[in-house]
Amino acid sequence: MKPMAKGSKHVENGVLLTPPPRNIGNKEHFQRINHLYQLAVWHTISGNDGGEQALARLYAKNMDSVSKRTRAETLPQLKRTICKKCYRILVPRKTMRVQTNLGCLQLVCSCGSVRSFPVHMDRGYRCHAERDENLISI
Repeated sequence: MKPMAKGSKHVENGVLLTPPPRNIGNKEHFQRINHLYQLAVWHTISGNDGGEQALARLYAKNMDSVSKRTRAETLPQLKRTICKKCYRILVPRKTMRVQTNLGCLQLVCSCGSVRSFPVHMDRGYRCHAERDENLISI
């Protein structure tokens, strides 16, 4: 039997809990992604349909390319707010419309792409990043 790591706690259900790391490996990349997302949202909400929207889409596309190049994973909550086809920030009644269709919630972007999410199929379902056992608490 291997010895437990320093600072680890053994829980009754057999799961070994270790403390989270003290620092994040790609802190600068995450800060850049966060800043680009905030700029994209601000230009989408405050701007008109002209140049401000084009600038917001450019920021969102840059954010996606930075996250892919540096392999810094973005949260699913952020990914759901960006259109995969045209890189618009999805804001109801401004850049998208919401429809319900036979148990599915559909987000229709201004470019015409549709994203569907099942509703009331499995109330306890949460994606991998949202599950309690996968969250890191500080």
